[in-house]
Amino acid sequence: MGTAIQKQVRQFSATYLIKKVSECFENIEDHRTRKSPIPFPNFLKSAFAMMHQKHDSLLGFDKERVDEICCHNLEKMYHVKDGKVPSDTRMREVIDYINPCNTKKPFKELFTIVQRNGGLQGFQFSCGKLKDYYLLPIDGTGLFYSGKCRCDDCCIKNKGKKNETFYHNIMGGCIVHPNQKTVIPLAPEAIVRQDGSTKNDCEKVAIKRFLEQVKHDHPQLKLIILLDGLYADNPTITMIKKYGWHYIIVAKDGDHVSLIEAMNTLYDEGEVNHHTIVDKENSAKHKFRFANKVPLNLQDQTELVNVLDYIEVDKKGIQHVWCWVTDIELTTETVEAVMRGGRCRWHIENQTFNTLKNQGYQLEHSYGHGEKHLATNLAYLTFMAFLVDQIQEMACPQFQKALNKPAKPTRKYLWRKITGLFINFMINSWDELFNAIIHGLKPKRIEFNSS
Repeated sequence: MGTAIQKQVRQFSATYLIKKVSECFENIEDHRTRKSPIPFPNFLKSAFAMMHQKHDSLLGFDKERVDEICCHNLEKMYHVKDGKVPSDTRMREVIDYINPCNTKKPFKELFTIVQRNGGLQGFQFSCGKLKDYYLLPIDGTGLFYSGKCRCDDCCIKNKGKKNETFYHNIMGGCIVHPNQKTVIPLAPEAIVRQDGSTKNDCEKVAIKRFLEQVKHDHPQLKLIILLDGLYADNPTITMIKKYGWHYIIVAKDGDHVSLIEAMNTLYDEGEVNHHTIVDKENSAKHKFRFANKVPLNLQDQTELVNVLDYIEVDKKGIQHVWCWVTDIELTTETVEAVMRGGRCRWHIENQTFNTLKNQGYQLEHSYGHGEKHLATNLAYLTFMAFLVDQIQEMACPQFQKALNKPAKPTRKYLWRKITGLFINFMINSWDELFNAIIHGLKPKRIEFNSS
């Protein structure tokens, strides 16, 4: 950890982060028309606890909510007032009608905590004249499909046909760095039916809202946007430049024929530059071919982009090929940094979506569909739980010690340890829980309630 982070350890603890999430939920207006013994914030707090504890179903969480131990722990660790946890049915009904914009509010609060306490220092990325920028890969991913259930946020596939299905997709983005294993997710954006009739159309509309929200929430953040080839078009590049950001976008041969032809013409004219780096330590070779101010396509008012072709020859002699377009000036001094930045686009797939789907967060599981926003809100809460965990993994000593307790640490093992303690022992704080994992529990026989 850096010096700035070490001085602010408390702010990166589960105790502090979850308290801030809870405070955001307490400021959301109650939409219920009838009085209820369960405080309105308890619904979102309980749902967040379910996601943070990696429960694989809402019904399973419902069975545990009546347990005295779980009620105690939900109150002490997730600020569920008086331990009053709503039933699964009532939770679905209430969360379904919460505006997703309200559910996203804790993301900005959590990011601000990281930013103000030095947590972003390890993510600063420099390239040529650009100093202390941040890489932001963005992409969409699928949540789940349904052949019958539908809601206001559903996208529709094969509309009007016998095999018509309804599905949920979401757009996510996170701050990444080539040397960082952790990521810092920003508030995701649901891809909804109103965005279009095809997957590509939907994602292109949704990214406009995503970028607009990022600019609104973080107006001073200096960003380099990393995108798939789907977004290598004039409107997306113009939008990124309008916000004062830079970009590195994948360019694919099949989708950008005129761009490739323009590069080949420049090559024939001797206007393409070459640069090679030999990595003796890893027995690899990096070959770069680049040119600046190349027309993106054949349109009259097209963007002029800088094109970087890159070939990696690994120690087995196998070639791996990439191509990007960017507005960062390409020189022999900048091409390697642009390459490493561009390859960070995979962090949104590997360190984010893959983790959310295969490391206990159950992102693709349907906890409930609802009629309006239930599925969207629960997906946002899943991303939020992931963000809290990533901040701790990045900068919380207690979490790091607990994660690294076994010889070969895995997140899934830590989740099992946390859940096991949570459902079996009355715990008064996150400090108690992590100390129990780090130092272990005293051997004890089972004691059952015979009353």
